[in-house]
Amino acid sequence: MLISPLARKLCAKQGIDPATLRGSGPRGRIMAADVTTPAPRGKGETTIADNCLGITRPEKDGFHIFDDRADMSALAAISLPIAVQCEKLLENRYSLFDYIVRAVVRACSGFPEWMDADGNVNVLLFENAGNKIAAIANAAQKSIFKLSREISKAPAVPEGFVPHIIICDTKTSRESVAQHVAPETRPTFALVIRGNTPKDAIRAGQEEIRSHILEYTFYAATTISQKVAGRIAARLKSLLYNPVSLLLIQN
Repeated sequence: MLISPLARKLCAKQGIDPATLRGSGPRGRIMAADVTTPAPRGKGETTIADNCLGITRPEKDGFHIFDDRADMSALAAISLPIAVQCEKLLENRYSLFDYIVRAVVRACSGFPEWMDADGNVNVLLFENAGNKIAAIANAAQKSIFKLSREISKAPAVPEGFVPHIIICDTKTSRESVAQHVAPETRPTFALVIRGNTPKDAIRAGQEEIRSHILEYTFYAATTISQKVAGRIAARLKSLLYNPVSLLLIQN
């Protein structure tokens, strides 16, 4: 039986027999995500995308609403080996926020029903209560490293930029968002991180994450069916539990 060290540690901590799990990694290897969000053992739904979360509040302003939280301790457990590589590639700068952005993009782009023929996914980010804004075009085609570089540079929002996804914290005002989003081009998805935007850095040899619990609200436009929206929300949560998968470029 193939199992990753982190998955083995989580199984021991939670009292789970690894033999009862179905591995999603190479050659059926059991990964951390298989422990935190196990796939069913029988026939039928087996992939992350096939899970479905229910809405937590009635729809509002044309959006399905999913309040949720994710334990990012898996990220903390692998922070050192990742940090060593990031120190080389990103000049010792990397953050939890980069993982969150990558997770939202991957979750949403994994269900192309809402996408146009070009398959573009544009993201508008509001950090630090809206004091830092970044526009990322074609985000689905970019690795987490490229996303991180662009986020750190905070490129100006180009004229006519139409975001499909908005990511912000609860201290970002509606007015700040409205300045950059025309009413006729409202986004398809939004992620609001409750509390301050997590910008805790991961640096080689030093873990600086103050809290592993990420609380958030995910919004999906009602132009998408509630079932598909629930599947996207489930995929997002699973990706947040499995940060290793976010390093891959493939969706």
